[in-house]
Amino acid sequence: MTDPIITQYIQDLRANGRHSVNTLTTYADLLTRLDRDLPYGLCDANADELRDAIYTDDRKPSTRALYRAAVTGFFRWGCSEERPEPSRFEWDPTPYLPRVDVPRRASRPITHDQLRDILRRGRDPFRVWYLLAAGEGLRCIEISRLDREDITCEDTVIRGKGGRERIVPTPGAVWAAVVDLPPGPIARHPDGTGRADRRQVRERANNHLQRTLRHRGVTMHRLRHWYGTYVHQAAGGDLRVTQELLGHASPTTTQVYVDTSGARKRAAVDNLPLPVD
Repeated sequence: MTDPIITQYIQDLRANGRHSVNTLTTYADLLTRLDRDLPYGLCDANADELRDAIYTDDRKPSTRALYRAAVTGFFRWGCSEERPEPSRFEWDPTPYLPRVDVPRRASRPITHDQLRDILRRGRDPFRVWYLLAAGEGLRCIEISRLDREDITCEDTVIRGKGGRERIVPTPGAVWAAVVDLPPGPIARHPDGTGRADRRQVRERANNHLQRTLRHRGVTMHRLRHWYGTYVHQAAGGDLRVTQELLGHASPTTTQVYVDTSGARKRAAVDNLPLPVD
């Protein structure tokens, strides 16, 4: 059973609209798990107890960082003087939690040949979803929220993480694929009625990629990486433009999506003015 104060914290996060539903669900699950496993519950935990519970050998750095972020936000909220209710927390132990260094992930865009084959052999509605991921950088959750009315021959209005909207130019190939679609959701439930959710878009699209089209290891997210890589190159290396098109809050996140081709790296190294005879 979830402690009411954890529920209240999640409700406050939901009200400020800064986190996606998926993030809120994850935070609620992690905080509830810690509250259950800690000797005296989460609200009365000290720094040593939190450290022992979070920094376990079986957790990857990214998972430890996620736990730390959830707990840090929870205690800062609970100790805030702006809260109308008296705090249940005597103090905030999270400043004593070690920071977690998460190794930077490498960009993994699919190849041009893979994308060409996917768009040639993929069947609808999946082909439309692949075009939206590779041609406009949409996430699966953004495809699930997209309506035909959001797309014009000029621009596409995308509802991103935390309810944030962005507008990206519509490529001609995307417009040609959607122009004759009926009003309403671009991604519909498998039975044809209602809107598909993020999980259905991801699982159905990836299944078609890997099992039907036989592109092992290719996912929807790798199509988004392709978009990030080549829109960055087309923008002349402007990271800010790439960040806005991908809908990232931080350019640090955008850098993960930007891959530099081997040929460009080779050319850059070959042109180094090394002072040798």
